[in-house]
Amino acid sequence: MKLVIPVLSLETGGTRFIYQLANEMVDKGHSVEIVLPENAVVAWPLRAQITRVKELSPDAIPPADFILPNFYPTVFPAWESKKGRVVRLSLGFEPLWVAEKEKALASYLINAPIISISEWHRQLILQGTGRNSTVIPGGVDSTVFCPYTKKSLSTGRLTIGYILRSKEHGYTWKGSEDFWQACQNLAELVPGFDIQVVAPEGANYHAPLPYEIVKAHADSEMARFYAQTDIFVSTSYFEAFSMPPLEAMACGTAVVTTDNGGNRDYTKNGENCFLVPPSDIQQLTLILAHLLTQPNTRNQLAEVGRHFAQSWTWRNSADKLETLLLQLART
Repeated sequence: MKLVIPVLSLETGGTRFIYQLANEMVDKGHSVEIVLPENAVVAWPLRAQITRVKELSPDAIPPADFILPNFYPTVFPAWESKKGRVVRLSLGFEPLWVAEKEKALASYLINAPIISISEWHRQLILQGTGRNSTVIPGGVDSTVFCPYTKKSLSTGRLTIGYILRSKEHGYTWKGSEDFWQACQNLAELVPGFDIQVVAPEGANYHAPLPYEIVKAHADSEMARFYAQTDIFVSTSYFEAFSMPPLEAMACGTAVVTTDNGGNRDYTKNGENCFLVPPSDIQQLTLILAHLLTQPNTRNQLAEVGRHFAQSWTWRNSADKLETLLLQLART
């Protein structure tokens, strides 16, 4: 099959879905072409063909068996091009958070099949549009995201890891203030822990506690960040899938995450992670205190999470995508 995926950019974050699926589909023998604007960032090591164009107009879309636009502005040129069958890949239900809500909603109402990335995400789209979708979940590359030696073994101080995405950069749903408040409360209960953060946009938060910024531009660096911490925390209010907790599990780190909807397909509270309600700072504080002071619980949570993550592969995701497209090709 020839697949064309028009994108605005391939920066960090949710575009990992595109990068991973594109590479896996290439490895499965399909032709994949990523089309994006001239100056767009490509942060991932793609094995697919990359074509740069002046703008993502209908004329700039190459012919294909299937065209998979993902973000709402890419849907309309793909649809208007009539260069191949459009399958609308949704990495998040945009009407919830973009300014152009009506245009974003319209991108779901064209007569094209829709791919969602979690059961919760599917329900969101169904409630918002009346249209069903096929769930193709994310995965984790466990050859990259794997355990390393914990930093605490040499420092004697346990480390909490966090990905800092601030409101100043538009990430109003990540709950960073909740994280810092919980850490401030935690320091009164269990003093003597360290905090390490990765700040993809270079955010420099005026936090109530000292913390270390870790630079992690490549997957191998991100994996080492996850693996060297003892506890990884995610505080998002909602996510379509939420990959960081799954990646941290694969790295053998105990995970505490909010119940953000998109992670329900892979989180099992008390087994492979601890789940807390979004914005429940008190419960987050108490669970972190419990994990900091109970090494057996922390280690067991990390070990179960690591084994669980092994089955969540990108090849499985690509297999599901291939099955869907082959079914569509027969109709």
